[in-house]
Amino acid sequence: MSLLTRVVPKHVPPVSAFWAVLESVDVNAVKPATVRRNWLGTDYVFDCYVSQHMKDEYQAGNVVIGDYVLVECLDWDPDRMGVVAKVYKSW
Repeated sequence: MSLLTRVVPKHVPPVSAFWAVLESVDVNAVKPATVRRNWLGTDYVFDCYVSQHMKDEYQAGNVVIGDYVLVECLDWDPDRMGVVAKVYKSW
């Protein structure tokens, strides 16, 4: 594929900690959580690792699909994102 024909997104979201909506959980997958983030009017979907704390909270029923979660990138690597906490929306 030529560089001229490749579709490049209008905006690339920064690689930093961010909040997102938990879309799905597949406990058998390598990256069990799927989250959705809106950045400058564009939805981005990421597959993420999950911390042990979040795994325990999900299994206890304290975190459900549709909750806001905090996602962090390990070593600023967008391929190594992890869900680390639930965010309580107050806005």
